[in-house]
Amino acid sequence: MKLFNIPAFGEACTENRTNATSRVFVLSDVGEEAFDSYLKLLDNAGFIKKEEYTAGAHRFAAYSKDNGGVFLNYFAPVRELTIAAEDDCAYFDFADTPREHSLPAQITQIELEDFGMSYVIRLPDGRFIVIDGGRDFEPDRERLWNCLSEGSPDEKPVIAAWVLTHPHSDHYLCFIGFMEQYGNRVTVERYILNFPEADDLVHYPKLDRKDKRFEDSSGLTNIPKMWEQIKRSGGIAYMAHTGQRFNLGGASLEILASMDDTVHLSTNINASSLVIRMELCGQVILWATDASFSDARLPEKFGDHLRADILQVPHHGFQCGTAEAMMRGYDLIRPKVCLLPVSEYNAYTAFSAHKESTRYLMTKIGEVGEFIVGTPQRTITLPYTAPSSARAEHDSLYCRGQLRSGANTWVFTELNTAREDDFVFTLMNMTHATADVTIELYFESSKQMVRSIKATAPPLVFKKLNIVGDEVDGDHEYFDWLSLKKRGVPENVPFAVRFLSDVPIIISHPDHSAVYTARDN
Repeated sequence: MKLFNIPAFGEACTENRTNATSRVFVLSDVGEEAFDSYLKLLDNAGFIKKEEYTAGAHRFAAYSKDNGGVFLNYFAPVRELTIAAEDDCAYFDFADTPREHSLPAQITQIELEDFGMSYVIRLPDGRFIVIDGGRDFEPDRERLWNCLSEGSPDEKPVIAAWVLTHPHSDHYLCFIGFMEQYGNRVTVERYILNFPEADDLVHYPKLDRKDKRFEDSSGLTNIPKMWEQIKRSGGIAYMAHTGQRFNLGGASLEILASMDDTVHLSTNINASSLVIRMELCGQVILWATDASFSDARLPEKFGDHLRADILQVPHHGFQCGTAEAMMRGYDLIRPKVCLLPVSEYNAYTAFSAHKESTRYLMTKIGEVGEFIVGTPQRTITLPYTAPSSARAEHDSLYCRGQLRSGANTWVFTELNTAREDDFVFTLMNMTHATADVTIELYFESSKQMVRSIKATAPPLVFKKLNIVGDEVDGDHEYFDWLSLKKRGVPENVPFAVRFLSDVPIIISHPDHSAVYTARDN
């Protein structure tokens, strides 16, 4: 498809080829008149307008010519216009015919052998939407098949759409193995995805990285395998672009973010994830997948349009992008129910609850009535309301997870600067989050106090630490008249030490017991 030169009016612009069929132009710091100007250019160039809508501060338009598609999105709050051009575009031929069944709509969060993401949405007409699938483990394939076969009114389950959100092995690899094993036992009508090319190492240099636990988990090998299975199945592949809308068997899907929005900003594959706003049975479900709210600038672009009844917590609660953007997003979403695709242990004890934004969602967003974690497998029927006891159960799990992880404050006394060993402590971090630790030294005279010594405890380690040695940072602030560097440590005097950690950890000394520990929660 031939397109006129962009930028056409001298705007600041980046151009990226996102895959074999698509390229995207991002025009920065432009006003709304730029959107209208490009609509006129498309009209004059013989393109046919197929769609146009305005939703709040978001304007969208879609044009077609020579089997190609052009999709324009303008977001006034960030003064950004994106123009995605796709050759051989299937979007305008999209049509769906609901079936005659009338069943309760359901969402199943599939239990996985390892963390990842696998969701099955049963539509009222008995077909399904599958989101991702997880890693390519045989038990996960089997659970997915069982969910489809047991929930289908038909002998051969019909998948109205298989959504593949981004090319990380814990999300899309199961699709390959599932189709190899069960592909002849299901019908897949269509696919919704927007993947980079398998050899696109300029934008995504980690795409070829293999996980050492698996024989081959790289995108270089597996993205072509994915396309082979899609072609073999006969389903239609729709390249998802921001602003597109799909109606499937009573569910409406709106693409809020795609690789189009972030390819020029981030080399992180997670940032390329699809974000989908779904309406089904009178409720809004926000599928945030592994998206970065900061890279995609979702809070700024969509504001209250992010509000949802049910939120799939992005990136398994592990946080992608800045915590500040995630928390702004959660303030706007204010979900009543959260789907957290990770085991209870990882959710509360090892990882998710220790990330700043997820901790905020778990403890500060009062509207959340229930957190549904990935173990055990759960199916909810829509419209869904959290039981009255669910929030208390979550709070109990959260507190128990914090207790299992350690404490945030540790105090040791009866130490003496004349004993070199009294400065050496063991720090044990049982979480998947790096612990930032502040150390303070107290003496009988306040004039000798030393504060703000900084150290870290990496995830899943125990380490010996000399709290006044070379491994700590004793002079990190611009002005700290009580720093280790400026104060030093007096000789042959008793002292006490306080450790303050942002993540619960265990601190011990072979000769001294802690006289005080405390948790922030």
